[in-house]
Amino acid sequence: MNLNMNFEDIKKDWQTQPVAATAESVKIRPELKSKWEKHQQRVLRTNICMSLGFLAAMIGIAWVYFSFEDEYQWPFKVSVAAFYVLMLVYAAVSWRSYAFKKENYEDSSKDYVNYQIRKLSWQRKLITTYSWIYMVLLWVALTMYIIEITTGGSALFRYSALGISTLYIVSLNIWSRKKKQSKQLTAIDHLTADFEAIKKKIIIE
Repeated sequence: MNLNMNFEDIKKDWQTQPVAATAESVKIRPELKSKWEKHQQRVLRTNICMSLGFLAAMIGIAWVYFSFEDEYQWPFKVSVAAFYVLMLVYAAVSWRSYAFKKENYEDSSKDYVNYQIRKLSWQRKLITTYSWIYMVLLWVALTMYIIEITTGGSALFRYSALGISTLYIVSLNIWSRKKKQSKQLTAIDHLTADFEAIKKKIIIE
């Protein structure tokens, strides 16, 4: 009788023991879900605004191209084509960093968590690498464009136009990195660390 009672007590104690990984995951998830949703909303808004801005720019560039096509040589055409390619590629990379896949967060699988980590990695690359490449190539295309359309102007006018456009791009890039991108990278790194921690705690059934 004693043995049976001891066995029942041990069984009950064992059944009431909390599972550390599951409890900790449940505790972390609501906070992480809120942070992730807010972050994704910011990415979505940024991508939409960027896409609309690119669309407006493409319409304006197309108007300029068809209005002055006959007045300029091949550098003009190449620069216009470069503007289009750069905007389309950058927009594609930006949208690739957005997590379109939706899933019940509480039932997330390891694959789903890995998917979110990959998206965060893309967002980080966009800020630290692709933005730099985009700015440099944009400057090259803009320089080619300005040199061609200012061919008939004085040297002072041409160099002034180049200097102003270069200063604008550099200043915009520096301001963006100091004011916005450092905060974005911090948020991305924190979210990535949270997802990595949850991935380690997921119980594979």
